[in-house]
Amino acid sequence: MAERIPALKREPEEKRKRGGKLLWIVIAIFVIAAVVLFFRSSLSRITEIEVTGAKHASASEVEKALGVEKGDSFFAGSSGTLEKRVKALKPVQSVQVSKVFPGKLTVRVTEYPEVAIELGAAGQASVVLANGYSVPLADGTTLPDMPVLTGWKADDPNRAALCAALGGMQASLLGDLSQISPDPSKAYPDRIKLYTRSRFEITTTIGRLPDNMVLISEIVENREPGTVVLLEANTYQPYSAQSAQHGGPETSGSQ
Repeated sequence: MAERIPALKREPEEKRKRGGKLLWIVIAIFVIAAVVLFFRSSLSRITEIEVTGAKHASASEVEKALGVEKGDSFFAGSSGTLEKRVKALKPVQSVQVSKVFPGKLTVRVTEYPEVAIELGAAGQASVVLANGYSVPLADGTTLPDMPVLTGWKADDPNRAALCAALGGMQASLLGDLSQISPDPSKAYPDRIKLYTRSRFEITTTIGRLPDNMVLISEIVENREPGTVVLLEANTYQPYSAQSAQHGGPETSGSQ
């Protein structure tokens, strides 16, 4: 004859709820303790700052602009906030800040390209960037093959526009330019004269320069030295033809 197994007594509902709440309290305390320990540990601190691509803005200047240093909280400031701070440095064109856990801050800087040289009143040489910012060169530094800006005022908006245009110029053509001077007129307030190491004298405007770069390169590479005018009408005349017209020896138009 089969025996009947008595039914197990069910744990009261209130007791089960109380046990569940206790478990969640223990978990919460554990999580809070872990978070507190984490933020007090070296894992939550900046242990390394790596700066790459900085030349005219030194690594120390970039680190100072960041506004954080080793030992500060790894979470101090978002990457976007840190990028804005570094972007305020005049030589910096763009910047990318990456946080690599644990503790490493990587700062990749892209500076404005070098486009020209300027000489101060005392003969101090400076390299000019594409945004018009001048950076003094250390004594004894070899000057790069770039045009010398002569006759320009630092606050001249045409100078800034010229530097921006030079920033988009082919390196070989930029390296052939020896001098650029303002040559304004009533009709062309942004007119300039460019002199090349290959002995060309070119007259154009800053506004027309970007569109004329390919033509200037073609003339310099394939024609004999002479004068080039690129305004409303484009003209080219070799020095040999000019010399024949004046009945004298060939003269150089470069400076």
